[in-house]
Order: sequence, then structure tokens, then C-alpha cells
Amino acid sequence: MGPAPRLNGSTIKWKSQLQLDGTPMEYSWKWNSPTGKPNVRYGVEPIGQFAGTELDPLNKQPAQELLYRLAGVLPSVDLGWTNHFMSTLFDHDNTKYAQEAAAGARLSTSLMVSVELLPSGPALKTYFQPRKLGQTGLMPLSNWESAIAQLDPTNAARSALHDYLRTSPEGQLLNPFCLSVDNLAPATARLKWYFNSPHTSFASVRDIMTLGGRITTPHLSAQLADLQLLVNALAGLPADFPAEAEIPAAASPQYDASAQDNFAELPTLLVGNVYFFDVPPGKSLPEIKFYTPVRNLGRDDLSLARELTGWMEKRGRGAYCKAYVGMLEALAEHRRLDEGWGVQTFLSCQFKGDGGLDITSYLAPEAFHSQRLRKRSSRLRRGEGY
Repeated sequence: MGPAPRLNGSTIKWKSQLQLDGTPMEYSWKWNSPTGKPNVRYGVEPIGQFAGTELDPLNKQPAQELLYRLAGVLPSVDLGWTNHFMSTLFDHDNTKYAQEAAAGARLSTSLMVSVELLPSGPALKTYFQPRKLGQTGLMPLSNWESAIAQLDPTNAARSALHDYLRTSPEGQLLNPFCLSVDNLAPATARLKWYFNSPHTSFASVRDIMTLGGRITTPHLSAQLADLQLLVNALAGLPADFPAEAEIPAAASPQYDASAQDNFAELPTLLVGNVYFFDVPPGKSLPEIKFYTPVRNLGRDDLSLARELTGWMEKRGRGAYCKAYVGMLEALAEHRRLDEGWGVQTFLSCQFKGDGGLDITSYLAPEAFHSQRLRKRSSRLRRGEGY
């Protein structure tokens, strides 16, 4: 994971886009149902010795090595889809990538790995945030489609998504920025395509989550209403806040100044909402997950946790609320939860077939926080990593 942050301000040669401060790690807590238990997951961008050099200009090698090592010990791992997108979403002339970086291009995170700790065993995912030679900003939709179509030429779910992107005012504003695959046999794997929307209004959420009315289910209206209550509560807004109004955001994102250049070519990723569309072979319509960036609301982590756990308790899902808050306090050992925001970064929601809401909280360790560095500096020796 690269050299550990240092209080003396020494330069870290590669800072990840996984967090606004450059931390190459994310945790997540998938909330329990009324009768179930939470699941936890972590994601990492492994950082190698040669990250950003001509040998590995996009820092892909460490993640590839990790995946192949894990495939050797986990029988369920299938890297077929990962290998396909490694070959189709990137160019393969490292010298030219290095030349572009020398000319001022901002090369950053391109490959990440996550591990979901399930009762049945660990489940691996690969995340691609690719960059082609000559690319500035986000990869065009046509490049993504070309890579996916080589794997799955005819796909009804993807066709429905493209129709929405082409014909809907909300769809026309969506920008693709990431793709993830389950490292499983294709028959059981998901292929999730991530998009950013500049809008935060609930009217926008409703339109995208229903694919402009293409998706209809018996529980949909109740699920949308419940999600709207949660989003408004997290933002500190009244329950009747107008659906057409944009959710107010903090004046500016909180990121470490030394990681600011990570987003110089991708400012759109710092605002708005995020969605993924699951479009594996055999689906007639995509399954959709919504992500709200709670880190942008400007509310301290304790207030966010209280709103979220209150919502859970009212719906009979409060059995692990105390454990969640205790986990936050342990993760934020360097500061009090009411002293700032940023440990809780996103909250996601996916509608279940039985009418429930799958809710997941995403968390940042704040590895570069000055108070954490002061505590760490007395424990780390020169040359030690994370």
C-alpha cells in the first residue's frame, strides 16, 4: 500500500483517488435486514514501488499481482472478465503513458480490488477506472461500450440503458467513470457500470432509479418514498423538502491539499450523485444502485451516524446500530466524530425484490489527517509502510 504518511510533510509519490485525501483504502458496512447481520468489505488500491514510473505509469501491476496470488488460494476466483477488461480498456505502451505524464498529464488510480467478507467466504471484485493514451478527463462512452460489447455483443439490459442515456434529459447528463466485475464464473458474476450525475435532487434520483419509467415493480413507490426520507434526514432537511430542489452541499470538498491534483482532470467526480447499472449477460433490464456522497453535506460524522441509526431503528433494523457507532469511533481514533466530517463518505441504496432497501455505508480511514499523523509519528520507523 505504499509508504505510510509522515507528519513531516514528506512527499508521497502516488496518492490514490479512492479517497479525497489520497488514502488507498475504503471500508464498507452493508446494513443488516430486520432479521440478518451486517456484512463488511474493504477495497484497496495496492501501490507498488514503481507506481507512476515508466515501468508502471498507471500503477496497475500491484493489483494484478494481488489478484493472481489470491486466485491461487481461493478456488472460486475466476479472472476471465478481469483479464478481458485489462486488455481492452487500456493501451499498452508504457513509454507513451510516461511521456504524457512528463508533459503534464495527471495519471492516477486505474485499478482497485475489493474483498467482501461473506459467511460463505471472501468474494473478490476488480474495479477499473481506465485511461487511454491521449485521454483527458473521463473515457468516452463509446470506448466503454466497445470493450463491453466484445465480451457480450447483444445485451437487453445494456440496450435499455443506452436508450435511457440517449433519450432522457437525466440520462444525457450521466457520465461513465468506472466498471467493476465479480471475479466469479460468468454465470453468477455481476458487471457493474458506474456513472456520475451532476444532479442531487430526489426527482433526479427517482428518474434514474426507474430508468425513466422503464422499471416498474410492486414495491417501487414505497421504496422511493422511504429512500427520500433517508436522504433528507442525512442532509438535515425536512421530510417535505421539495423533490425538484438540489440537495445543498458544503462549500467545497474536504481533501488533502497534496491530493488535489488527483482530480484536476476529473472535477465532475467531486460533485453530484453516483449510480451503478448492473448489466451482465442475460438481464432484460439493469439493476441500479444509488450512491449519495454524504461527505459533501458538511455535517459532522456523529450527526450523520445519529440520523442513519435513527432511520434504521424506526424500521426494526437497529440491532447493530451501537456496534456501527463504536466502529466509527474506533476508525476515527484520531478525532471525535463531532469534530468534523469525512469518515463516512457515501451511502448507497439498492431496491430489493421483497420491498426492502439494501443500505451500505462507505468509510474512509483519513490516513493523512494531521491528528492521526501526530499519533502515528511516534510509532513508525523510517521506511515503514501502512
